[in-house]
Amino acid sequence: MNSKQGTKLRSWRAAINTFFPCLLAAGLAAGCATTPEAKQEKEEEKEVAAIRLHLEAKDDAPKSRVVSVLRSNPVTLSVDIEPFLDERDVVRARLVDALGGTAIAIDCTFHGRLALEMTSASRLGRRMAVVSTWTTGKDLTETRWLAAPIFREPLRDGAFSFIADCSREEAEHIVRGLNNVAIKLENQPKPPKAAKTKAKAKAKEDAKPAEPKPAEDPIEAFKEAR
Repeated sequence: MNSKQGTKLRSWRAAINTFFPCLLAAGLAAGCATTPEAKQEKEEEKEVAAIRLHLEAKDDAPKSRVVSVLRSNPVTLSVDIEPFLDERDVVRARLVDALGGTAIAIDCTFHGRLALEMTSASRLGRRMAVVSTWTTGKDLTETRWLAAPIFREPLRDGAFSFIADCSREEAEHIVRGLNNVAIKLENQPKPPKAAKTKAKAKAKEDAKPAEPKPAEDPIEAFKEAR
């Protein structure tokens, strides 16, 4: 990544401090909800999430850090401190049911597609470590390293997915938060009020692939890559 791209990246705290107050203010300005469903919808509109993709680095590489991924059976790896892709490159996020857990699928902006393609093509066999911060309630956030899939082939279509080390409920918070940020940044249009119920139903239907692929064993894949 060049210096111009590097300056685009922001800290976790800056991301949360920027997006959460904006969405919170927008929610309060909209007025009080009149039904439990409308109230829940208002609360969901306030959720935000950040996501960062960090490239695996050599153990002695400068400007790298060691992280732990997978809580049930942790593995450690060195990653570049600066991410090559973040939430500002997200156009849309969605849940996908997969064998082995809940998968999160991401569609990227033009800049995100280029970053993903160049990084994956030039670093085949390495891993990308995925970390996210998301809101779980009023003024509450959580941060976790969610996955570290291996680049087995160049990712040229501006999309990627991963089985996340989180519950289904947590994945819903992450996806909803990323989509709210994408709307705030005008990476995707804000859905009309009347279309939200249909959109939620369609999202549930889209999350059920006809033939889900077997999930990669993250521990064995990590050992194989090393």
